[in-house]
Amino acid sequence: MYFLPIVILAFVLYFMNKRRILFKQADLLNKLLYIEKSPEKYIEVTDKLLLKIQSEREKNINLIQKTTGLFYAGRFEEAINILKNEISKIPPDWQVIYYHNLILSLFFSEKIEEEMKLFAEAKETIDTYYSKNFNKSAIELLYAVVDFSSGNISKSQETFIDLTKNGKNDYRIAMGYYFLGKIYDMEDRVDESEDNLEKAKMFGQGSFIEHL
Repeated sequence: MYFLPIVILAFVLYFMNKRRILFKQADLLNKLLYIEKSPEKYIEVTDKLLLKIQSEREKNINLIQKTTGLFYAGRFEEAINILKNEISKIPPDWQVIYYHNLILSLFFSEKIEEEMKLFAEAKETIDTYYSKNFNKSAIELLYAVVDFSSGNISKSQETFIDLTKNGKNDYRIAMGYYFLGKIYDMEDRVDESEDNLEKAKMFGQGSFIEHL
């Protein structure tokens, strides 16, 4: 008589506790990456998470999270290898981050042809998330980087300017300044280029951007 309610209660408590742990885990990772600005510590935590017994979905999420740290640490080849070879299935809510990490890692590895091909293949999926206002800032950065890669400089510049003002964290702001610095360099606006690149290094402290 009491068995079914007890089982239901146990499941409810289990999932409530699981949700609490995941929120706590996300807070720790965000703190390490965006507040302490320590991608290497972030990677260490994700490596520990990957050692735990977990579902296939959880493993794929933790692998994608690890590549975020690898990307900001400048370990692009490692990030690319995991994203291309170790993710068995991209969880739906993680597709934007997956493509963000892979496309940007390809760009900074100077694999522009591969970057453009991947974006073309993934564009429909990315556009769908954008239309739903899902992680728009990450998608807008992707659009801008692809425009930059394809030579549509004026189209990408507005996004990079907006990033320097409204980036959700210092690393996004650093990206904006970095690409503006590159654009101004192309236009022989030397002082503006140097100023933006210095700001990129300042906001990108702890990441590979600091050393560009």
